[in-house]
Amino acid sequence: MSKIIKDPVHGYIPVEDFVLDLVDTSVVQRLRRIKQLGFSYLVYPGANHTRFEHSLGAYHLACEVCSSLGIEGCREIKAAALLHDIGHGPFSHTSEEILVDRFGRSHEDFAEEVVLSSMVGGVLDDYGLDLDLVVSLIRGEEKFGQIISSELDVDRMDYLVRDAHYTGVAYGTIDYERLINEMSFVDGDLIVNEGGLQAAESLLVSRFLMQPTVYFHHASRIAENMVMSAVEVALDRGLLDGRRFRRMFDFEVLVELRDVEGLVGRLISRVMDRDLYKRALEVDMASIDFGFAGDSGSRRVCENRIAEEAGVRHVIIDFPPEVEMEELKTKVLKGDCVYRLDEISRVVGILDEAQSDYWKFRVYSPEGTEKAVREAANYVLGVDGD
Repeated sequence: MSKIIKDPVHGYIPVEDFVLDLVDTSVVQRLRRIKQLGFSYLVYPGANHTRFEHSLGAYHLACEVCSSLGIEGCREIKAAALLHDIGHGPFSHTSEEILVDRFGRSHEDFAEEVVLSSMVGGVLDDYGLDLDLVVSLIRGEEKFGQIISSELDVDRMDYLVRDAHYTGVAYGTIDYERLINEMSFVDGDLIVNEGGLQAAESLLVSRFLMQPTVYFHHASRIAENMVMSAVEVALDRGLLDGRRFRRMFDFEVLVELRDVEGLVGRLISRVMDRDLYKRALEVDMASIDFGFAGDSGSRRVCENRIAEEAGVRHVIIDFPPEVEMEELKTKVLKGDCVYRLDEISRVVGILDEAQSDYWKFRVYSPEGTEKAVREAANYVLGVDGD
């Protein structure tokens, strides 16, 4: 160990030499300029933590898991934990849809590119690490990839605790130490022993409660959609290069687009001044059939129809991804048998039924236009929403 880093969540984190050299690469340092929670700081002023701190936290928890499970030669696992987010574009998951739509590639795909073709790969190679194995682990492949990306991974253990810490929301408290101590492998699957059942339940409960209060808070969703709407227009008009965009960091995008004339500049300026659009319409996702789900082109056509019907210049449709609680699939060893968590936990079963309550379809518009836009949206979409 060559250095110790003080982390506000986990305390002192010992950092190995190869990890320290990875941290000092420009692609990892870039994570300091990408907020972990996108625009949640507009709701929770303390939510200014970044992907950099989270990556260090995931690395630390991966070290704890490797130690608990007695895994030897685990440098690739530790490297994968540290590097699992290096493929993210600006604003973290907020830009994921655009990057997939424009390039047909996920942030894991971009992470592979970075590992294999940047200074990161050189560092890994210098220390004798297997680059292809690191990439596979980041993708959640291989037996030990479950430590990095699965329903029971170090990624979500860290982000739940960290996000709760920085937002001040109390719902993210989980007993991750007990969870790690109760982990084991059975037939190649990462499982939790029965003694860790309550800790596994707490992970699911925490994420369930964090969804509406933090991850899908309406104000941060509005800001995210306003910025992504501006980015889409800028990309379509050639005002922003797509390949450069995916390598940019949050504030760089905002500053560059703020002074663009027209809709792009107006949207960015409003977000920077926290002059956000308002909710004109909100309905349960199950109450309507949306043929444009996942199709940004069809969504924009619908937005234009609503705006024209309402007599306003611009509206935004927010069709959030369906919340999938992967933790339901967590495997628990009870006696001599392995069960899914939702098979042996009544608490989990209730949460599974309730999660759809927070999955909302919304239409946003400038303040003062809500009534007209609501009526237009109800007409265009064939709904009767508030």
